Amino acid sequence: MVKSYHSINRVIDRINDQEFVYFTKKDDVSALNKVLLYIRNNEHTRKLKIVSVFPEGEKAADSFVSDLNVLDREYPEIKIEFIQLNGEFTPDLIKELSNRWNIPINFMFIGSPGDKFPYPLQDLGGVRLII
Repeated sequence: MVKSYHSINRVIDRINDQEFVYFTKKDDVSALNKVLLYIRNNEHTRKLKIVSVFPEGEKAADSFVSDLNVLDREYPEIKIEFIQLNGEFTPDLIKELSNRWNIPINFMFIGSPGDKFPYPLQDLGGVRLII
């Protein structure tokens, strides 16, 4: 019985340790809060990478980083890691990050893309949409 209990706990720990990714560029604190609420209420994870991809020489605004710090305190049960990358947000980048981090693409999210987004959602390989 004890052995089964430990096996079940290991499976639960593996599920909870699975990381998720949310790609964003300039979401405000309200949109990011909705993402964290979705993760907390619908996914079995305690780890979220928030990833922003900027053109060379650009970076996240200080207010954005400050908002992330507020949300990190608001959701202590979720480990938030903010990652800034230089380059272009493309289907190839999504695949590369999925392979590098060993995170399935269907555990990656984006917000609703704008009219100027150059790719149809189906080209993103299974990234989920959070509205």
